[in-house]
Amino acid sequence: MGRIKVLPETLCNQIAAGEVVERPAAVVKELVENSLDAEAGRIVISLERGGRSEVCVVDDGVGMDADDALLALERHATSKITSVSDLQAVRSLGFRGEALPSIAAVSRFDLMTRERDAVAGTRIRVEGGVIRSVEETGCPAGTSITVRDLFFNVPARRKFLRSVNTEWAHILDLVLRLALAYPDVHLQVHHQGRCTHDFPKATSLVERAGQVLGHDTARSLIPVRSEKAGVHVEGLLGPPTLQRANTKGIFLYVNRRAVKDRVLQHALLSAYDTLIPKGRYPSCILFVSVPPELVDVNVHPTKREVRFRRPSQVVETVRGSVSETLSQALQAGVRRPLPAGSAREDLRPTAQVREFQNRLGRPDAFPEKPRLQEGSSAVLASDADGLSETHPGSGSAAAGPRREALPRQVPLFSREDPFSHETPGSESVLPRFSQLRILGQVARSYILLEAPDGLVIVDQHAAHERILFDRLAAEGSSRACQRLAPPAVVDLLPLESTILKRWLPQLAQLGFEVEPFGGESFVVHTVPAVLGRIDPREVIRSVVESNPEEESSPKVELLTRLAKTAACHGSVRAGQRLSHDEIRLLLQDLDKTRFGATCPHGRPLWHKITVAELERAFLRT
Repeated sequence: MGRIKVLPETLCNQIAAGEVVERPAAVVKELVENSLDAEAGRIVISLERGGRSEVCVVDDGVGMDADDALLALERHATSKITSVSDLQAVRSLGFRGEALPSIAAVSRFDLMTRERDAVAGTRIRVEGGVIRSVEETGCPAGTSITVRDLFFNVPARRKFLRSVNTEWAHILDLVLRLALAYPDVHLQVHHQGRCTHDFPKATSLVERAGQVLGHDTARSLIPVRSEKAGVHVEGLLGPPTLQRANTKGIFLYVNRRAVKDRVLQHALLSAYDTLIPKGRYPSCILFVSVPPELVDVNVHPTKREVRFRRPSQVVETVRGSVSETLSQALQAGVRRPLPAGSAREDLRPTAQVREFQNRLGRPDAFPEKPRLQEGSSAVLASDADGLSETHPGSGSAAAGPRREALPRQVPLFSREDPFSHETPGSESVLPRFSQLRILGQVARSYILLEAPDGLVIVDQHAAHERILFDRLAAEGSSRACQRLAPPAVVDLLPLESTILKRWLPQLAQLGFEVEPFGGESFVVHTVPAVLGRIDPREVIRSVVESNPEEESSPKVELLTRLAKTAACHGSVRAGQRLSHDEIRLLLQDLDKTRFGATCPHGRPLWHKITVAELERAFLRT
């Protein structure tokens, strides 16, 4: 008897589900894309337990009759294509006819649908790929699909589902990308019986960007539109100042399909190459349209990857369009009058921007004036006296939160710091830095100290970062906080908002009193006193950008990661001049740390060059 057998249809569908349905977010993606293909003007997504228990998508699209509804549950049954030529020039989001049968094979599936001119609708119940009932029913025009108990019959797959919060975060990220691609569609999201996000129909991409990303962010975006050799580029670009620690602010689309494409991302990042620091990423919404026959969207079952027939042409067009648009916007920004109440320093370009302008042969029209770097401590060296303090601007403070609020200034290093205390085991083989003779600074970043047997070089940022981290992470100490007057308001992406809500208790342990302020905004009332004069908005943004949203991490580990991020933002910066007294106090504080060899991220904070090494370098031995 032969060993090769034809697999049952139900098993085939379960195998196909392994490719198409990875998690609840994949179910939402397939159902919402079907709704969009059905010309829906309003789509409501309802979830229970992050989609693990239930996903329901209701639309007001064209609907189906009974025959089409049954056919939709058959593999490779579709209304989108009929020939090979259709496949090569596909314009719809779905086209293979795999999604519905694959989803129905691994869930308890309920479909209700009615055509707009029909009197009655059709209801089909499927369990584990087996049709249980088909009946006529009364229902609104359009289609409603409910998926319950995903992977109930595939325990091996179900155990790999993540927590409710993680699955919900993946779904939210997907919905945001779809919302930006279809501003003319009303999208509504419900979770656990509560409406969490509502995106009404928008008249433009800018309006939808305001709904999704926040109106302050949307107002700062720069429109881009260009076409070359059949490649059309359109969207909104973030200015160089709107940068992030990750790529979550980059929304890329090919023919209105959300993609994660390395070719497009490389082209985009190369256009920003001289405008933002290495390791930082821009924010943008970019739509690339090419003739369907010049792009293959059938590379992967999830259709998140695409392949261009002429990738170099796409790269050149995207990079050129973005670069030219940013250049024009930067030049216009030089001449644009300042908005009322804004600070001139906030509009001056970074060094990368000036380098970019110089490369273009355009003079820098901004005045060179010393200023604090964002997130730096409250000292600024002047060439005249070596140290000058900066103070928050005067003026009456409003009673309510203000977005431009900064905490009051506190000394950079304080003799009266309540956290300055000897710790057990502080006596070690490490040098007592405060006992070494201070020689000065190199590049305003490294402190030079003379030791009896050589030269000690201290990284001032790494040293201060270690000091602040140890104080933040100290257990059993009563953490002093400074209250912001007025409080600061920070706006986040919806996905980041979800992450931050889970971390509020840990932030409170560190001294950050943060609470929701409506929508995706949060208000910061207090910050740890040890951090001095920081911008709490930058700290909060960095916390959600640089820390993964893994719920499985122990709370102690999460607290440590948050303390590292806060310490990094509160410490002195490379390039910041320090006075002799400030250096001395920094070294005294460094002597009191338990781990004075590295910063919290593991980088060395000091290096020693012995006299013997110097003599060898000068051939004296």
